[in-house]
Amino acid sequence: MPTAIEIGTLIIGGAGGSMALPPSGGGGYTGFAYSMNTANTDAGSSNADQHTLPVISTGTYNFDVDWGDGSSNTITAWNQAEVTHTYAASGTYTIEITGTFTGVKFDVDTLKLLEIFNWGGSVLTINDRNAFKDTTNASCSATDSPVLSGNLGSTFQGSTISSGLANWNFGSVTGFRSGLQSASSWNEDVSGWDVTACTNFGNTFLGTAMSQANYDALLIGWAAQTVQSSVVFATSAQYTAGGAAEAARNTLTTTYSWSISDGGPN
Repeated sequence: MPTAIEIGTLIIGGAGGSMALPPSGGGGYTGFAYSMNTANTDAGSSNADQHTLPVISTGTYNFDVDWGDGSSNTITAWNQAEVTHTYAASGTYTIEITGTFTGVKFDVDTLKLLEIFNWGGSVLTINDRNAFKDTTNASCSATDSPVLSGNLGSTFQGSTISSGLANWNFGSVTGFRSGLQSASSWNEDVSGWDVTACTNFGNTFLGTAMSQANYDALLIGWAAQTVQSSVVFATSAQYTAGGAAEAARNTLTTTYSWSISDGGPN
C-alpha cells in the first residue's frame, strides 16, 4: 500500500532544492523569518548552494538560526564560521532567527533575499544604514515591527519591496534620509508612524509608487504630531489641494519649518 506523503516539508527535485514556504503575513513565525534563493548570486556573494546571514561587525548576536533544511546553529559572533551555511542543493529556503539579532545588513547576499515573512519584534534590531539596500528580488508580507533606532538612512533604497512597513514602531528613528528612495513598487499608508524623533526625510519617498491618498494620509497623520523642526522631506507624490492634506502640509512647513519637495497639489 502506498505510504502517505506529508505536504509542506522538504521538496527536492532535479538539480535544485527548496523548502515549502509558509503562508504570507507572519506564517506562524515568532522570529525574524525570510526566504532566500541560494542561486541568486553576484560578485561578492556566497556560493550558489550557500547563504551568509546579514550580520555586521558592529552587531550584537546571540541567536538560533533554523536554516530551513532541518539543520540549525547558535550564533554569538558576527565572524563565526557558521554564519555561512552550505545546503545539500541549490534552491529556495526559509530562514528563521530567534534570540538577539542586533545589526542587519544584506550586503553579501543582497540578491538572494526573496520575502520577509516576519520581522520578529524584539528579536531583530535595525540600528544602522543600508540594511536592505538594493535587495532587488525582495518583497515583504510581514505585519509586525522590528526594533528600530538611530539613523536608518537608505534602509530600502533601490529595493523591490512594495509594503510591510505600515506597522513599524518608528518612534526611536532619528534619520531616514533616502530610506525608500527608488523603491519603485513601494506604496502604503505610513501615517501611523511616530516620527517625532526623526530629523531627516530627504529623498526618502522619491521614486516610490506612493499614491496621492497615502501621501494625504501621511501629511495629516504627521502634522498632528509634535515633530522636529526644519526637517527635510521629499516625495514624488502629489497631495489633494484645498482640504485637510494641504492644511496639514502648511502646518509642517509653517509651524515646524519643514522643507518639503513633492509633486505639488492636485
